[in-house]
Amino acid sequence: MKRLVLIISTIILFFIACEKTEEYSEIPFIKYYDFNFDKEIINGFENQIGFLQFDFVDGNGDIGFAENSDTIIDVEIPDVFIYEYTKINGVFTASDTIYFLLPYFSEGVYRKYIKGDMKIKIYLINQVNDTIKFDFQIMDREYQLSNLESTPEFIVPEWN
Repeated sequence: MKRLVLIISTIILFFIACEKTEEYSEIPFIKYYDFNFDKEIINGFENQIGFLQFDFVDGNGDIGFAENSDTIIDVEIPDVFIYEYTKINGVFTASDTIYFLLPYFSEGVYRKYIKGDMKIKIYLINQVNDTIKFDFQIMDREYQLSNLESTPEFIVPEWN
């Protein structure tokens, strides 16, 4: 009887100890989470800003270029692309493309994939139209673009 309990316990322990590894596509995937407005004062001037938040996952963890780190000078490879649209006469028109640099993420020791969430500050300079929206995507080190995500449309708040 003790031997049977030992065998069953060993089998149960074996299945508990085996962590199922998650697998994701090697092409980055992003999912819109939130966007909110705020203001900040720089050198006595009030600036309107927005914070774009989204989740990401990349199956082989090759997010961020080493060239964008502080150790390599005068080389930058944009890997976050945010396309701004303003509503003019009821139609959204492309108004700006904003580029950002992701930090370099080295390959994980225990997991091949990388996932997390990002929060990006966007300066809304000279915003003359009151309704905006954004499309955005990221790129990995193999120059594979993620899916294109979109925010809903927003009315830019008027702060004085």
